[in-house]
Amino acid sequence: MRFHFTFELENEVIDVNYRRKILSFLKNAIEKSDKQFYQQLYGNGSNTNKDFTMSVYFVPETQYGTETISVKSKRVIVNMSTPNSLTGIQLYNAMCGQKFIKYRFSGENSLRLVKIQNEKEKLITQNRAVFNTMSPIVIRDHNRETGRDWFYTFEDEPAVDILKRNLEAELSGKFQRDIGYDIRQLKIEFIRMKKVIIKNYELKIPCSLGIFSMEGEQYLLQYLYQRGVGAKRSLCFGMLDLI
Repeated sequence: MRFHFTFELENEVIDVNYRRKILSFLKNAIEKSDKQFYQQLYGNGSNTNKDFTMSVYFVPETQYGTETISVKSKRVIVNMSTPNSLTGIQLYNAMCGQKFIKYRFSGENSLRLVKIQNEKEKLITQNRAVFNTMSPIVIRDHNRETGRDWFYTFEDEPAVDILKRNLEAELSGKFQRDIGYDIRQLKIEFIRMKKVIIKNYELKIPCSLGIFSMEGEQYLLQYLYQRGVGAKRSLCFGMLDLI
């Protein structure tokens, strides 16, 4: 399931660290709509792997500064995708409940959800698909013992192996077949990519943007198209468009 949510800003200037504000809006919407679903996703500081992804598009004209972004149109589109129909319905209902309600975005700015649209999903019919990133891909190597994270981009040799290893851990038990084998056989080729540095909370994260391909089982490609790839997907990272 895929959705477009169009927001209006009160003022055109927003912080470059806007992703945390979008997440705050979403969490507020979910908590007011379905407390049980909220607890499932975020209760007690839950680090649950979320099966949805988001991206943010600023309607032109937009000017980027070091600490702020000027959105001349005062229009922001949040795209959302999930392979889980129940999750999609719950997210959709939560957002519908906040339509036309002003939400404080920062000290001097607010946003208001003004339009909700469903997007028809594309169907992958072959064992190879080419994707364009709608939001940056975060490739994270997390050390459970130290709690430290290392971030990689398409330029780094371990990037594909880390992506696949994380996928295998995240999707274990979600399918009746041996998805681990299918993930290990998955081929990822970076075609035309660029490295970007994204400020997220207190971190500056190196990420990957652009066009890449995946070759593997059709069901897996479809699932990743719907779910997104990489870490921090529910924080507006890792969303894909099929091209």
